[in-house]
Amino acid sequence: MKPIRALMLCTGNSARSIMAEAIGNNYLFDYIQFKSAGSNPIGEINPYCLLTLEKMSVSTNGLESKSWNKFSETNSWKPEIIVTLCSNAGSEPCPIWLEDIPKIKWDLEDPSIHKDSHLLSMKGFSDLFIILSLRFNYIKDYLKSAEFEAFKIKNSQLEKFKKRENRIDLISNLFLEAVNNNE
Repeated sequence: MKPIRALMLCTGNSARSIMAEAIGNNYLFDYIQFKSAGSNPIGEINPYCLLTLEKMSVSTNGLESKSWNKFSETNSWKPEIIVTLCSNAGSEPCPIWLEDIPKIKWDLEDPSIHKDSHLLSMKGFSDLFIILSLRFNYIKDYLKSAEFEAFKIKNSQLEKFKKRENRIDLISNLFLEAVNNNE
């Protein structure tokens, strides 16, 4: 089964969405592939984001700050779920080619607000790492659960489960539940 493509979206694509992409892909989900982008990307990754990911042994290979327009190109990776990680991105109008994609809000505090303090910056990024890890862990645990296996077996012959949009709905609901179960 082809993985569902989830776009982790933030305005600047320098911290929260980058970290979410890295942690999500670190979990090696069979059902979800993560990328990140910004509506107004800064063009570089916050060094504290990279430092935190490296400290936690999460690969930073291939990470880059980029615009959501990168995914509008023909033959490009097209998201099927959008997770906004900041209130700005959640309230911005999406380009027309993203309008029909399910959107989930994970409004998280910007850890890069502590520009004048190394200690507070590290704490902010460490806290973000913990929150994102808990949410992805919830999703991973469900996808590996006996309940999900039974659901797959029960529904594997049903026409509705074979439809990709129904699997996208299921994964979208897991993203929402991950917020409710880890606050």
